[in-house]
Amino acid sequence: MSSTPAHSCPLAPTSPLPRLTADVAGTGGYIRTLIEDFVVEELPLYEPCGEGEHLYLHIEKIDTAAENLRRHIARSLGVSPGEVGMAGLKDRRAITRQWISVPRKLEALVPRLETPRIRVLDSRAHKNKLRTGHLAGNRFRIVVRGVQADFMALAAAKVERLGRDGMPNFYGSQRMGHGGATLAAGWALGQGLDGVVRVVLQDDTVHTLDLRDRSHRRLAASALQSEVFNRTLVRRMQLGDPSALPDQVPRLLLGDLCRKTDTGGQFCVEDLDREQARLASRAIEITGPMWGPKMPRPAADALALEAEVLAESGLDEAVFLRIGALAEGTRRPLLIWPHNLTVEQQDDALVVCFELPAGAFATGLIHELVGPAPGVDGHDDLHEVHGAATVPAAPSAP
Repeated sequence: MSSTPAHSCPLAPTSPLPRLTADVAGTGGYIRTLIEDFVVEELPLYEPCGEGEHLYLHIEKIDTAAENLRRHIARSLGVSPGEVGMAGLKDRRAITRQWISVPRKLEALVPRLETPRIRVLDSRAHKNKLRTGHLAGNRFRIVVRGVQADFMALAAAKVERLGRDGMPNFYGSQRMGHGGATLAAGWALGQGLDGVVRVVLQDDTVHTLDLRDRSHRRLAASALQSEVFNRTLVRRMQLGDPSALPDQVPRLLLGDLCRKTDTGGQFCVEDLDREQARLASRAIEITGPMWGPKMPRPAADALALEAEVLAESGLDEAVFLRIGALAEGTRRPLLIWPHNLTVEQQDDALVVCFELPAGAFATGLIHELVGPAPGVDGHDDLHEVHGAATVPAAPSAP
């Protein structure tokens, strides 16, 4: 037994998350039965120009974690992981396609990257390194199995609502780590802990966390921000006005920090009636907090609500000052709208195709689509199946 004292983490990921379409019956079902049931294709913010000191590689990975991909590329090319540029982190249990960047001088070594689970689909030169956020969004193709008998009719009703009303922009459970371990690491960082620490989670499991790795520290800090955002969005949904139009939920608050959808400009709401009409037309969107020292603040009622949720989570702004170098703070839309959302039948399964803006989680849309569906496998929530991979195992693969 370790002699290192264990710290008790008071935070756990919010689960289950509420649904904006809870009044519409869902299809039921589960995802990721097979690796090929979950396909993600990155939508780049720009195309490589064909010249420059950086080499953009279009990579397909299968059942490979994002950080394992980065380490594999760095190790194969003989560079530090920091020299491998990525616009975003992609799901592990999936087939994903994305652009990454490496120094162009290493172009001759690119064939070393190929494994049974990693393929280089294309390569082009560009002038700058690919950095986090350099993507427009992601395109998904997801197979939902174990659906109810009338799933196509149920799916059609959900698609109509999601296309009209949007979906809550929740962070998925994968951001919080297995059993909430990444969230617990974020909490530990916020308490000023460092090195190797032992943390007891809310389910009494004990996790030994290594807080020395910078990439893990960034993920942990982001998980802490993300959980507070989720809790704030849950509170905003609880304030929804049942008599309002669906696209007016969550309802606007005095002092809300809103973003203009055409220019990205931000402003605090002073006239509720005027801005509610603009919100209904999607000319503006409400933003929620990603706490940090550089986060723009709302005002009045909106600020009071966000501060209240932060305090109820057992946190304060000093926590985010401690991790400010890892998570400076920003704002995030409370609602988003999926693009090109379609559903089709594949034997007895449902195939869902759609596009989401950068930073949005596909599991959030599937969560809306499948539920509520009482009586399906005795649960009312989205289950992800983690069975055997259908790709060849390879000792050399990351």
